Amino acid sequence: MEIQRLFIYPIKSLLPVEVTYAEVTSEGFRFDRQYILIKEPDDHSSRVAEHLTIKKTFALALFQPYIHDDWSTLTVRHTKVEPESSITIPLTPSPLCCFQSRTYIVNIAGTSATGIDMGEVPASFFSKHLGQSIRLLFIGGDGSRTVPGTSDLEPGITKPGQRVRFADAAPFLLTSSSSEYEARSRLPFSCQTDDIIVRLRPNIHIAVGDDIPAFDEDHWRQLVVTSSYDGNSKAFICCMSQTTRCLSLNADLETGGGVSREKQLFGLLARDRRVLGTSPNRPVFGRYAYVIPVGITLRIRDKVTISKRA
Repeated sequence: MEIQRLFIYPIKSLLPVEVTYAEVTSEGFRFDRQYILIKEPDDHSSRVAEHLTIKKTFALALFQPYIHDDWSTLTVRHTKVEPESSITIPLTPSPLCCFQSRTYIVNIAGTSATGIDMGEVPASFFSKHLGQSIRLLFIGGDGSRTVPGTSDLEPGITKPGQRVRFADAAPFLLTSSSSEYEARSRLPFSCQTDDIIVRLRPNIHIAVGDDIPAFDEDHWRQLVVTSSYDGNSKAFICCMSQTTRCLSLNADLETGGGVSREKQLFGLLARDRRVLGTSPNRPVFGRYAYVIPVGITLRIRDKVTISKRA
């Protein structure tokens, strides 16, 4: 087993940036989901804002972020319009530029965070392409929020010390290649080479051997990752719970609309993957997790072993 793919989502619900390595923080990969898009409140005195999510706004799939080689700036390009339309923003804004900015409260999955408004230029870019008044926010406060639903962790799971930024429910989401292949087999034959992992939106995608069946990750409790760069360096992926899925699985990443019925992963998985009693109407795919120690770097081709099972 080894890490096959790594993904960072600098702006929540937009397409990911696929990377060859990423640094672990207590809130997920560094730079992951530290920005979020909100609908500008009709009441301009309101500080509470509704965020955009790809499960409701499939057009978010038409924005492709790109992290520059120096890891200091982020360019977001709209994938369909001509001539090309893009915007470049700091990957991490300076405190000075945020000092007098307006702030909003954003609630995600039952816990809240402060978001700092990044001004008119990104707001105009996203508003133009989404056809509504949009603001881009950067995570404020201490840069994190409480992990939702820790009272619902599987038995025997230690409550994580980690927090999250604008991620839904956990610092990390992991998937496996055997489950990927099984899910692709449910699609029409002509679509079985589609890259469905981008629709499934993991941070860590693990290649497993032929001896590991599909959905074996349902039973993973802890994984040990041995660095391909330094064999003495080890990380631990601590699995928290199964990942219930939403209608984002049905987004068409090419058109920004919905896929046709026979390609809808949500329904295809729901046939027999509604296996979590607390969410009986939603299919499960993947595992929520946190990673320790903080500060370690994960790389593709790092070796992975299963050290604990549920």
